[in-house]
Amino acid sequence: MDVQKNLEQEIIEKQHLLKYLMFEEINDVHVVSLNDVSGYIILKGYGNTVIEAINDLHSNLI
Repeated sequence: MDVQKNLEQEIIEKQHLLKYLMFEEINDVHVVSLNDVSGYIILKGYGNTVIEAINDLHSNLI
């Protein structure tokens, strides 16, 4: 579990390096948005953790 928490913390700290992803926490739910070059939201993923939200975003793409 510590590995997941460390990974999530690193993602949050370095989110500026993830050019087209936006990370939010709304009402204790993590939200990851895929944005286009203009900043418009294309797709969102939701989860109890950052990793769950990223996985949900990927699932919505497939």
